[in-house]
Amino acid sequence: MGRLSDLIKQGKLPEKKQKDEVRIRNLESLKEEEVVEITREDELRSEEVIDMDLPTETGGAEISEMDLPTEAGGAELSEMDLPTEGKDEGQLDVPDIGSLDDILLPSEDELAAPSSDELEEQKRIDSLYTGIYNFVEGILGSLKSKKRFTIEKGFEIVKDIVQTEKAADILYGKAVQGKGIPDNLAAHSANVCIYALLLGRGADYSDKQLIELGMTALLHDIGRIFVPGAIVDKKGKLTTSELQQIRKHPYYTFKILQTLGEKYLWIAKVAYQEQERENGKGYPNGLKGDEIHDYAKIIGIVDVYEALTHQRPHRKGYMPHDAVKLILGTQKDLYSNDVKRLLLTKLSCFPLGSFIKLNSNATCKVIEVFEDSPLRPTVEILFDSQKRKLPKRKVIRLAEAPLLYITGTVYESDLPQ
Repeated sequence: MGRLSDLIKQGKLPEKKQKDEVRIRNLESLKEEEVVEITREDELRSEEVIDMDLPTETGGAEISEMDLPTEAGGAELSEMDLPTEGKDEGQLDVPDIGSLDDILLPSEDELAAPSSDELEEQKRIDSLYTGIYNFVEGILGSLKSKKRFTIEKGFEIVKDIVQTEKAADILYGKAVQGKGIPDNLAAHSANVCIYALLLGRGADYSDKQLIELGMTALLHDIGRIFVPGAIVDKKGKLTTSELQQIRKHPYYTFKILQTLGEKYLWIAKVAYQEQERENGKGYPNGLKGDEIHDYAKIIGIVDVYEALTHQRPHRKGYMPHDAVKLILGTQKDLYSNDVKRLLLTKLSCFPLGSFIKLNSNATCKVIEVFEDSPLRPTVEILFDSQKRKLPKRKVIRLAEAPLLYITGTVYESDLPQ
């Protein structure tokens, strides 16, 4: 079988071997086993850990004398110098086929306007994103004001997303586009939750498992609030000391979630593993393979995907398909084959609602995606090769148009006016 990166370039998916089938591990084993052992040596590794002074399960309403640093919003969790994406090696030079007027479109369908009920449902699904965003913001606010918090409301919202048809798909397009969404820790957490749910669904998780995964993803990074913003927002390369500060955030997350008591200790344990990697080169404990819980593996890869697709102080955000290729190329040894396959098939290279450019130079909007052909979605033509808006809505099914292919993605802000 060819290399995974080559298959991606060709728009194909690798064949799924029996031995590579996604493994679903029962969370009960993690709830029963004491898999997280934090010793004093762990706490003081590299340099002294700040005194968080978090409340115990039976503690009072106030967190006394907790001096928190400013919120570490927008940290990129993969501390790697990533290469600049260039032209794909071995890519064939296909001649430009010219204007859309010069070719026969495979299909040309009028799209029915959504009904009032559909518009209301769309509005309700959008409000679910606002709900999980505000939920995380509320927790961060409680930590800043040294107060306790509860997570039951988060479970209710995640359950609603899981049990609402197409909610995760619609929210995925919203998260990737980022329109009107602040670039901060709450948005990062909400996005990772949505991405994780899509991968979990691809792993055939039950609703119960999806809710567990989604809640853990939503809370996995709250410890970043203890990382100084000056380090997170630094444009230059991080020093060794600054990198050590960044790498303490799983510990901070664990200690925060530990205050919720025995009932939710499993969330703390899984979140503590989200920076561990398949080959043992993650942190804080260098776990590898089956030592890492499946939920943590999923959260780990979508965490990096989310960071790559958003702007950071030192670079512009990667487009979704570029982020996928980057992860499957430069970081492929960090993740299991199962999780990489889920990333490729479930986080579409060209998500619903995203904008792309064809080799005909037409600008289009993605309106349908296919798991077995992620690089050939169905698109609606918005502007022709001369950047003229089409008078009628036209649709092209790229799976049925061998002469047409996507040459790149377009930011909404760069669309012709």
